[in-house]
Amino acid sequence: MERKCEIEQEPLNASSSESDSEDEEEVPFHVPTSEVVFRGHVQSVVSVLAVAAALAAMVYAPNGGVFDPMACIACGYIFGVFCFQNTFVEWPAVPCHILLLLASALASLLAPTGLQHVGLWATWGVKCVAWAIDVAIVISGYRLMVRGPAYAHLGEGSLEGKTFVITGCNTGIGYETAKTLADAGATVVFACRSEDKALAAMKKIVEECAGQVQEEQLVFVPLDTSSFESVRRFAGLLEKTGVKPQTLILNAGVMLSNRSLSKDGLEMTMATNHFGHFLLVHQLLPGLLAAEGRGEKPRIVIVGSNMSYLHDRFDFRELEVVSGDEKAKQLYMEKPYELFRSYGQSKLANLHFTTELARRLQAKGSKIPVNQIHPGEVLTEVMRDMHPVIVKLNEIFRPVAMGFMKTPTQGAFCTLHLATDPALATSDNITGAHFVRCSPAPLSRAGRDKQVAARLWDISENVTKETSVV
Repeated sequence: MERKCEIEQEPLNASSSESDSEDEEEVPFHVPTSEVVFRGHVQSVVSVLAVAAALAAMVYAPNGGVFDPMACIACGYIFGVFCFQNTFVEWPAVPCHILLLLASALASLLAPTGLQHVGLWATWGVKCVAWAIDVAIVISGYRLMVRGPAYAHLGEGSLEGKTFVITGCNTGIGYETAKTLADAGATVVFACRSEDKALAAMKKIVEECAGQVQEEQLVFVPLDTSSFESVRRFAGLLEKTGVKPQTLILNAGVMLSNRSLSKDGLEMTMATNHFGHFLLVHQLLPGLLAAEGRGEKPRIVIVGSNMSYLHDRFDFRELEVVSGDEKAKQLYMEKPYELFRSYGQSKLANLHFTTELARRLQAKGSKIPVNQIHPGEVLTEVMRDMHPVIVKLNEIFRPVAMGFMKTPTQGAFCTLHLATDPALATSDNITGAHFVRCSPAPLSRAGRDKQVAARLWDISENVTKETSVV
């Protein structure tokens, strides 16, 4: 008799209902997109139609239209960035200043035709003013739409005596976060997989900060968030160092092009992005609560993604634990897999973890804030595990992408804002929120589902075999 794939899924509780299983079976591989994604598509279509209408008005203008190159570049850049960002769900809600910027770009496109109609476009002075406005629109577009707002400046020594644990900070956003915090006097724990890369990053920070950062401010403790054993070992080693962290920044994450399994039999993306951080927080939470009891103001910052908006529901089959022989693993590996589906589900899990942990801490009477951030579309090494062709194309078009995507320094702005802003030091102001461009963003219907968040929490406890203190 053929042996079937043995897949265990820890139940939500001892009385998991049969209807739950039926609901799971109904989730298709191609999960329907959320209402936020649909709204983004509508925003892009409306934008394209607005530009098309403006071009049509210019073509059919009584005295002919003026297609000024500068105006076309300005308008094309603003609307190009806007549509590109909508593709990645960058605008769950479009603020008034962005609407004004879009309107200004359209006006700049139409202005030369209107000025020619009244006989002013032939004047060089008018043209120069119009071109200056076009340049200002492009600069504003980059600053407001691509770069986004920055965190408040951290003065020299302003974080002295504070300790931050950052996962996956030897490169990219995590590195820039660690560098800025250390430069302000903080002690930073590098929770990374590779000791060589972490030590090289620490050395680089000391060199780049030119005497502002001392070697003893940077501490390396090995951590692989895809392994429960590694997470528990990290907690033990951290305790032995005597370092007492006030802030956790859960930055590590992967985006994998192929299905793979963790040491614990979990889908690797979910293991690394969700389960590992879930366990890490529970290992360190007693220390954070103790710090709060001493009058300190600990925080938890989770680096999520607007990819959490991608799906209209969470697929609990992503939490399957694969056990058995090699045949069982092979059967699991042959199941359908899609990069953005897996990544989006893991980021929706991050969001549910954020909101549920915030609720539980508040119920316990704690004021530790737990918030998630979306760094934006950043030129980092997140695509290092993708297909070699995609990696090569990323290298070729990197100079062009710099006009549409953030640098790692800019990608760290929102993380630093949540980790250091005095107004966000406790949950009195806000907790359980998803921040985009340093401001809280609306959640999708799926992201607001408290029952799913609670169920994910209980399953995560069962899978990690960790009993929560909240």
